[in-house]
Amino acid sequence: MIQVQDTTSALREPKSHRKDLRLKPSVLDTIERASLAVGMDASTFITSVAYRAAQDIEAAQHRSVLPTKAFDAFADAIDQPAQPSAALTDLFTKRRELIADD
Repeated sequence: MIQVQDTTSALREPKSHRKDLRLKPSVLDTIERASLAVGMDASTFITSVAYRAAQDIEAAQHRSVLPTKAFDAFADAIDQPAQPSAALTDLFTKRRELIADD
């Protein structure tokens, strides 16, 4: 049996917002059967499952995964001291000419 937990129960804030959903009858029937199977009401089930999926999506947006070889090359590159380019040196020279630091 698949275990589903109320992932929103730890959030200490009132349920002050509403979201109306239009569902196909077969979708609602499936949701209601699944929620009963795990001992939740349909609203808590929908909220918990949607919240968990949203957290997973947000986490995936902020995570970069590299194959080991690419990660090793990246780590080696950032461990090496950078060599300034002529363009960067020129930019800092122009900055000193244009901006006076107090």
